[in-house]
Amino acid sequence: MKQLLIYLLFFGILLSPETPLHAQDAEKLFQQGLIKEEGEGNLTEAIEIYDQLANDTSVDRTLRANALMHIGICYEKLGKKNAQDAYQRIITEYPDQIQLTAIARRKLELLKVPTISTVGKENGLSIINLYKKDSWMENSSLSSDGIKLAGIDFSIGQNVKVYDRITGESQMLTEYKWTTEPYGITYNPTWSPDGKEIVYLFTNTPGIFELQTSTLQGKKRTLIKNEHNAGRIYPRQWSKDGSKILTFKQDSTSYYTIGLVPAKGGTFKALHKTKWKKRFVEGDASLSPDGKYVVFSDGSEDKMDLFIVDADGRNKPTVLSSHPSNESEPLWSPNGKHIVFIRKTKGGSFLFGIKMEEGKPVGNPFMIKEGMQNVDLVNWTEHGITYDYVLDIRDIYTLALDPETGKPIEKPKPLDFSLTGSNISPVWSYNGKQLAFISYNDYPKVVILNTESGKHQDYSIPINDLFAAALHDLHWLPDNSGLGFTHQNRKLKTYMYRLDLATGNWENWPLLERGWTRADWGPDSNSFIYNKPNDAFYQYNIKTGESKEIFKPDNSKEWYVTRGLRFSRDHKKLTFMFQNSSKIKNLMVYDLESGKSKTLSQDYWKPTFSPDGNKILAFGKKQTAAIISLEGENLHQFDLAKHFTPETRIHYPDWSPDGKQLIFPIAYWKTDTYLIKNILK
Repeated sequence: MKQLLIYLLFFGILLSPETPLHAQDAEKLFQQGLIKEEGEGNLTEAIEIYDQLANDTSVDRTLRANALMHIGICYEKLGKKNAQDAYQRIITEYPDQIQLTAIARRKLELLKVPTISTVGKENGLSIINLYKKDSWMENSSLSSDGIKLAGIDFSIGQNVKVYDRITGESQMLTEYKWTTEPYGITYNPTWSPDGKEIVYLFTNTPGIFELQTSTLQGKKRTLIKNEHNAGRIYPRQWSKDGSKILTFKQDSTSYYTIGLVPAKGGTFKALHKTKWKKRFVEGDASLSPDGKYVVFSDGSEDKMDLFIVDADGRNKPTVLSSHPSNESEPLWSPNGKHIVFIRKTKGGSFLFGIKMEEGKPVGNPFMIKEGMQNVDLVNWTEHGITYDYVLDIRDIYTLALDPETGKPIEKPKPLDFSLTGSNISPVWSYNGKQLAFISYNDYPKVVILNTESGKHQDYSIPINDLFAAALHDLHWLPDNSGLGFTHQNRKLKTYMYRLDLATGNWENWPLLERGWTRADWGPDSNSFIYNKPNDAFYQYNIKTGESKEIFKPDNSKEWYVTRGLRFSRDHKKLTFMFQNSSKIKNLMVYDLESGKSKTLSQDYWKPTFSPDGNKILAFGKKQTAAIISLEGENLHQFDLAKHFTPETRIHYPDWSPDGKQLIFPIAYWKTDTYLIKNILK
């Protein structure tokens, strides 16, 4: 899935640069900068306001660091390298602002842009945020009249929602639920040219996907279904005349084929089978306004090129642009005279354009804008190019604890590991000498960090379609000889994977035909515990391949899901979060010897055992944490939210064997939708 830009909101008015700023005035001035940046798209004036705040020593340090962050963001939108200076200042001058420095480091990694002269109309661009404050949806598409956005909302399920930019009001076109009827998942909403209908991916049965449309009044119809277990089917673009829909359709080998589907429903017309096998498809194809040609990107994951194919399927594709870098996400202009695309190099990401006549390029590609990291191009209307800016930061923090009480004795600190922004699922070894986690910044791998020397060793994860951000159950084997985790593949089948540290080899075992699970290794190194949704907990023996039922929750007759499954270090107890169809989250403990389970809390549900197994530390509502006895008594609680921005989510922790350290991952995920106006006119 996609993700989200930082909003550090204050309230304010503009003051003279010579006037000392009191706290309330500084907050008001910051809000004025946000209005210039997000509301008016006047980035130059916004930078002037933020600069006043950043350089006024009378202003609160947190606000000054926030101002620097927004200076960097504005310069990124302008495609200027000054952004690097702003982010470096945050790291150098504000090391106490832990999360902002982590974000700044991640952004600097993504902004290693070589010096390139800009060709095109860079200076004439105007960039505006299409959402008002506190409003956003993922995967947003702008209607042809420029008034409405169709995107994905996650409040009650994964639904298509329409947002009116004028009124700021929203309406749900679908109302599918996560856990109750009507069940369903939607994605990739795309407008019809008349703005009266939206097409999107829909599924309510594992392994079966379809194109579904909805009018703005909520009237739905199915255009085409993908056969059972064949894979996903994504709409990309409605033709200008409204007669057909450019579509990506998987087959039984998991590869996507680009083709056309009649807007009234009917047979999928294949145009080109690609080399893609991704779980999610970005904007990798576009239909010309006259309906005669399709531009698309294809190739290996690290070498994508652009091609043109006739929409009638008569001729083979021809190369539009071939470059040593990756070229993807092409969009055809509304008048058919240009194609834009994203060119990604090791130094950065750029918006390029190329002039077109009769389906053929005229001249060489030219650069339009720098600083297009983390950008997904969505669509191009008469109003400009719509794109999502996605910020997905996942990192690991440690928290020093009093080993006797479990109370924090210091502020959280980021893990000392050079690759930041994409580290998840940390877990201590049973002897406490090693720390393991998954990192996916360059390629997905298990990292084993020696806690004494600080040295680390990497083990590449051999899964082609790994969706790393969904992994939460990396666990050590009891004898420290290896690690394992569960993973669901494209066809929704779940496997347990195990890494043998002595050999570096991986093994896997199939668990579920469909559905998510969580698992932990034990009680010995030849078995693990996992659960089947709406069923029971099982112990799987890797030697015999047999599963035996351990226990079944009392209310397992209704729908339920478990998360955070974890053994105590003596492997006599299990703790986990149990959520039923009423969305009530229960922190539970199961005693393997007595066979009894108990609910400890409904306020805290992301658990880890204390080293002696007699207490549980768990995260809960509003990023608070608590130490809870096995009798359910809240022994102590503390607030972690004050150390992070409001949108940050804190995931499952692990308590070190010596009781002195808590380690936990955080996720910051937000999408903003922007419009580039005045482009190639």
